[in-house]
Amino acid sequence: MSEAGSKRVRQSFIAGSLTSSAGIFLSKAIGLFYVVPFTAIATENNMVFYTGAYNYYNILLQISSAGLPYAIAAVIAKYASRDDYKTVLLVRKLSTLILGVSGAIMMLAFIVFSGSLSMAVLGPGATPIDISQMRTCFIILSAALFLVPMLYSYRSFYQGLKDLKVYAESQVIEQLSRVFALLALGAIVVYIFHLPRIFAIYMAVLSTSIGALTAILYYVRYDHRHIGPINRLARAQEKEPVDQGLILKELFAFGVPYLIVSILGNSQMLINTQFFISLNTKFGMPYETAKLLYGIIQMQCDKITSIPQVLGIGFSAGVVPYMTIALEKRDFRELQKNVRECLDTVFYIALPICFAMYVLARPIYFLMYGGANLNYGEDALRWSSFLALATTITPICSSMMMTLHIRGNSIFYLFVGFVVKCVSFYPLIRYTGYSGAITSSVLCSATIIYLCLAKISNKFGVDYGLTFKRVLKMLLCCLCMNGGFVILKWLGFTISESSRGIALLQMAVYAIIGAGIYAYTSYLMKLPQMIFHIGSFKELFRRFLKRGR
Repeated sequence: MSEAGSKRVRQSFIAGSLTSSAGIFLSKAIGLFYVVPFTAIATENNMVFYTGAYNYYNILLQISSAGLPYAIAAVIAKYASRDDYKTVLLVRKLSTLILGVSGAIMMLAFIVFSGSLSMAVLGPGATPIDISQMRTCFIILSAALFLVPMLYSYRSFYQGLKDLKVYAESQVIEQLSRVFALLALGAIVVYIFHLPRIFAIYMAVLSTSIGALTAILYYVRYDHRHIGPINRLARAQEKEPVDQGLILKELFAFGVPYLIVSILGNSQMLINTQFFISLNTKFGMPYETAKLLYGIIQMQCDKITSIPQVLGIGFSAGVVPYMTIALEKRDFRELQKNVRECLDTVFYIALPICFAMYVLARPIYFLMYGGANLNYGEDALRWSSFLALATTITPICSSMMMTLHIRGNSIFYLFVGFVVKCVSFYPLIRYTGYSGAITSSVLCSATIIYLCLAKISNKFGVDYGLTFKRVLKMLLCCLCMNGGFVILKWLGFTISESSRGIALLQMAVYAIIGAGIYAYTSYLMKLPQMIFHIGSFKELFRRFLKRGR
């Protein structure tokens, strides 16, 4: 491949991953800002029912999809690169059938075991009313276990064809419809029908199914307009498709490791859900306080930390088709560049966000959720900022390992991380308090990242020396950014804790100044020039405008 062609592929990989991340970012941003009115409608004390139901739902969703979303994308990318469109359509047909059947089975299982799961989340101190309300959330949420896998069948198909634009658009549409239904239905049942606040939680979990159904209808319309060329290519193809049995074997060869990786990747959340409340109450914390803190960490802080995590989701999706093709063509030089530039780009964007989240934890939490429980929220968000960075990098590393066919090692490394989480969870909570739950998750993710990157380096000769130097420069830029914040405080420009409206304006000043300092100092160190291959910020700005259009 020529240098010019290599550069175009590299830029398309970064651009495609950023496009995917942008769509997910908009989706997460919508999800972030609905929390404020939603918390006002449902009340903070009821958040445990919302987060508890979703934590188990996420695990069961991974099981119901059998790890197929990434497997579908990888297999379709493989056969599309060979111009075997009959096999591409066969993969789509088989994967849709598998996801539909497994989703229906998991939906029924979720209903059957809802009572046991409710008691497991809330612990022995829960009241019968609490258990009944949690069980109702599980039952309502079960419908999404059928609809979301069906949505995955569409999303993975176009991801494999490298159509990451529609992948991103579907994320936004799904989230918009979900949030609109969540707030509208919640307000109706509470303020018009005057039902108890728990009904706002019921409407919130129902909105997941509404959002998935809306996104499916969007894909049906998109599919009607765009599947025609693929069908024509398949009809014109003389070569017969790959045998159905071989396709099923290939899907599950990809899918089962992805399934195990997904479950182990969510182990941190599962451990927190299963033991956080019961363990903290065991060490003397009142049940209501433990329930409140669980909601703050798993709901309020999680929504804020999801901002940098969109990069992990976007680049995890982006690496699959591009690295699959690079591996298929044995273009190891391009593969090495993809790995390094993926890490460079994610660190360049995520590191200053997580750093600002740490130093401005108190005003950020106040701005989002008000002054209630502000001390708890500030402390939890500071610790969560470390976890935000770690959980942004972890899924990218796991996705690269799976795409590069190092699946056995990937599963083993995730299991090692799970062991680290289990071993450290109890002593950290006992000796450091509730923040030990977050610290143990950071240790888990850090272990996985180190092992995965070391394996990729050994197998494919990837050198991280330049990436490490660039990360050090990024940290220096973050310190310069923090210097700007310190100067603002010395000048008496502190963020108000009496009015959230005024705090919003003041936070905007901090954000603009901080982003400006980071961008300028990083430009002086030639970071964006090297990472994005630009000559100036003006060129980068033009490129973003072009991409936006």
